[in-house]
Amino acid sequence: MIPTLTNDKVGSMEFNLSINKIWKQYLEMGQYTGEEIRMDIINSWENSKKLGISPFQKKINEIITQTDLENRLEKNKELITVATPQIKNLSGILDESRTMFSIADNHGTVLYSEGEKNILKKAEKINILTGGTWTEKSAGTNAVGLALKTKQSSQVLFSEHYCEKNHEWFCAAFPILYPFTNDLLGVINIAGCNKQLNQQNIKFIFSEANQISKSINQYFFKYALRNHLFLNTALEGVEDAVFIVDGGKSIVEKNAAAKSHSLLNEVKTLNSIPKLNSFVEFVLHNGQQILREEVSVNHKNKQKFICSIYPVTFQDEIFGAVIFFRKNTENPISKPQKPNLIPSRISRSTRYSFDDMIGSSKEFTDIVKKARKATMIDSTVFLSGETGTGKELFAQSIHQASKRTDKPFVAINCGAVPHGLLESELFGYESGAFTGAKSKGSPGKFELAQGGTIFLDEIGDMPLDLQVHLLRLLEERVVTRLGGDKPIPLDVRVIAATHKNLKEAVQKGEFREDLLYRLNVISLRIPALRERSGDIPALVHHFLKKMSGEFGKRDIVVQADTMHYLTHYHWPGNIRELKNVIQQSLFNMEGNSLLPFYLPPELLEGPVKLDEKERLIEAMIKEDGNVTSAAKVLDISRATMYRKIKQYQLTAEDWKAKI
Repeated sequence: MIPTLTNDKVGSMEFNLSINKIWKQYLEMGQYTGEEIRMDIINSWENSKKLGISPFQKKINEIITQTDLENRLEKNKELITVATPQIKNLSGILDESRTMFSIADNHGTVLYSEGEKNILKKAEKINILTGGTWTEKSAGTNAVGLALKTKQSSQVLFSEHYCEKNHEWFCAAFPILYPFTNDLLGVINIAGCNKQLNQQNIKFIFSEANQISKSINQYFFKYALRNHLFLNTALEGVEDAVFIVDGGKSIVEKNAAAKSHSLLNEVKTLNSIPKLNSFVEFVLHNGQQILREEVSVNHKNKQKFICSIYPVTFQDEIFGAVIFFRKNTENPISKPQKPNLIPSRISRSTRYSFDDMIGSSKEFTDIVKKARKATMIDSTVFLSGETGTGKELFAQSIHQASKRTDKPFVAINCGAVPHGLLESELFGYESGAFTGAKSKGSPGKFELAQGGTIFLDEIGDMPLDLQVHLLRLLEERVVTRLGGDKPIPLDVRVIAATHKNLKEAVQKGEFREDLLYRLNVISLRIPALRERSGDIPALVHHFLKKMSGEFGKRDIVVQADTMHYLTHYHWPGNIRELKNVIQQSLFNMEGNSLLPFYLPPELLEGPVKLDEKERLIEAMIKEDGNVTSAAKVLDISRATMYRKIKQYQLTAEDWKAKI
């Protein structure tokens, strides 16, 4: 609530002069003692001073880039969609009262504003505009900044602002909070600088601002409640015990199975289970799920569970996680080794073979021929090439076609494993080798690949101090576990890969030259997609055929100009990017014809660039003049669509005549 936000204070000259006098005394003396001004204002003044804000700065210090703004608009599309129609309905009273409404995101960045044109122009002069960020750090004491900090409705009237340039303004901010977790989604702000505001108008405008914020909160409450009820029903129907935790790792809910469990019901905080706490922290920080990890809940009776943890997101923000507990009845030997924290795969069969390779260009067929030849011998293979060219495809194909095909294929990304864990993951460890080590020790990836193939992906990211251990292993073909002294003979084929130039890394002292020579026995360079552009049509049709079913499509026709864009794009992400583009295009498509404007915008900005203005008009024609639908066709936000229409000075006449 905002108990002091009243029309008599907004229009009271006595109030304004009194606060201005206190503000000047505060600047002169550096402190304030008294009861004439609210403590939240004084506290904010103090914080603004600590942040180094000049009370005489002329405008907001922080404006985000256009790219960041477009990302924020897209990310907050749900909030903007719900709020803007309600704000637009107030355009008449905003004009009459010379006030403005703004929507800010949870960082305080203004995403949308509506109001009387002169007040909007005045606001722009001090950077109260789309992309401007209203926080204490950028603007000193202000209502949005207070709402961001307290998650409560706030007001700042005239000289209560820390910066003198804002003393002619009054503003009130209302937070939008996500239900259940209380996470901040955004802020609704009303502002004006009319000290002679009509009492009825100010009463109405404040009431409407409060009502809009309530209706938006109600929308998200219904949204969350609807999903939450279905979630609760699902959770109560599973045998697993379930914890729901918020973004601060606090346990906010448990299902019936967890509440009825003698141990899990007693767990009040994740800090009591350090290993689980670290897993949840990883999920919340990286947004990646963790599957089937063993966790001890009670060290006295050694009760162990297999845990899976899934992040919960909304508008690309991670709000928390859901943890599933299942009693550990699995054979420890078959248990996966840290499947998510340590990116590795152990399999006696491979997903890919030479039959999965697509391409008839000379550049590609030459390297495939060499790779097939490499399957006949047991020497170390070194694969180089840009990210996304298919290095693991080649590694698995070589293994599958070799005499080791019925033995394990073990892959590990040397760049994705934390430095402190990589040595134990590669070489294994004995009991007591370090704090947290398993009581029986653990084999490393080289042992697990015994008789088969180990694929060392991103070998260029391996720390220097571990490179010497790898060099010794390759030379002696034995491995000694961490904390042990027994050498274990190895029969393992090594395939290494990197996207880096290791010769340059050697010159910079980042990679051992002797290790490079030991790895670089059979060297295969996988060509980038732009070097084998003749294979793009075949790859496009392959991915269309493979993925069209999940989008309810079939018999897709690729227009000639669409294929022209695809074959002339430079593909920095190579085949992986091409696959993603086809997937995005299938999502955008209507009908069974793949047209240019279904492609992502970056593909249309090359040497055969389609004029952006023409793309806008084409989309509007296709969607019968519906801006929202046209924006979806172009894969941009509605706000961006309106901005582009304004930029090119387009009117309905540009597309209506052709509809």
